[in-house]
Amino acid sequence: MWPFVFSVFLLSRLLFLVAGALAAALLPWAKPGGFPLEPPGFLNYWAHWDGAWYSEIATKGYGARAPASTAFFPVYPMLVRLGASLGGGPALWGVLISLVATLFTFYFLYRIAERLRDVRAARTTVLAIAFFPTAFYLNAVYTEALFLAFSTGCVWAVYVRRDLLLAGILGALAAATRNVGVLLVLPLLYEWYRNRREFGQKGLLEIGVVPVGLAAYIVFLAGRFGNPLIFANEQSAYWNRSLTNPATALNMAWRAAGIGVKYLLDPAALFLGRPAAPALLASNTLNLAFLVLFLLLVGVSFAVLPPGLSIYAFIITLVPVLSPSPSFPLLGFPRYLLAAFPLFIALGYLLSRSRTALVLWLVVSIVLGVALTALFTTWRFVA
Repeated sequence: MWPFVFSVFLLSRLLFLVAGALAAALLPWAKPGGFPLEPPGFLNYWAHWDGAWYSEIATKGYGARAPASTAFFPVYPMLVRLGASLGGGPALWGVLISLVATLFTFYFLYRIAERLRDVRAARTTVLAIAFFPTAFYLNAVYTEALFLAFSTGCVWAVYVRRDLLLAGILGALAAATRNVGVLLVLPLLYEWYRNRREFGQKGLLEIGVVPVGLAAYIVFLAGRFGNPLIFANEQSAYWNRSLTNPATALNMAWRAAGIGVKYLLDPAALFLGRPAAPALLASNTLNLAFLVLFLLLVGVSFAVLPPGLSIYAFIITLVPVLSPSPSFPLLGFPRYLLAAFPLFIALGYLLSRSRTALVLWLVVSIVLGVALTALFTTWRFVA
């Protein structure tokens, strides 16, 4: 197992690292406004957009750009800060932390898929997520890799190790990395209920450790800023997100996708133009396409996976759909899809049935992934 997992990890990470380095060196960078700039130093082109926020929090703390900075949860910037204190910039350490977390993610995901389906499905699951078009974020100064390591580790702990306390601890770390991590209680509760004689009543207490991660951050915010829910308020105030009727949100997404098509079909504006607007508008079209993929995979997931995992994947991905931003209704959706790891088990199961389908999927994923990596590392918005 380890030789396969490590080989996929090495090949996929090198693919995106090389694509990012070449794009950053050969293509002109866009000039977005209103965001923190990437930090100086080696690999700083992996710290664009949210990566610049995390780098700034790691080096200057939450007060440097408060209260908007509170929307970014603390575990990842804390680790980056710890690493940077040993030498090297936040971008270098952010990438290193993401890479290590990615390797653990692939291991945990392999073991979960192997337990739920079979070895063939486990292998294709790892391939599916490793070369997914937005899997370059697993290299970046973003929380995606760390969150996935904690969340897949949480589920691995209960499904493979049968250890609810370990699952609770890893779930708490996930909840302190991204707020949706608290929803890991759903698959844990489902598995406890199915095997309550095995886990006993203490299992509920162990599952109750998961919300501690979110609670700890809330307590910190209450003491530091006097508002325990300031992180939620900033999603509305800074990013203009608000709860919306699903039908209205989908209508907004459809209209925005229609506007974005012409920009998506103009490679010169996307890759060579200095303004960041074309990529931002084109992302609306990609977002809708990924939403369609999400809906298909959710259906497969409910058919082939335990309901607890499928419900978890559905809810954490649905959150951004129900809280759209006016100009970018599905803002970040292709990246958020990465966190819904049970969907990749469902995708892996599908692709494991046909070698032709697997090869075709990987070719399309790699081509699209390289293009999106080039956009991201040159300050053009992807997700």
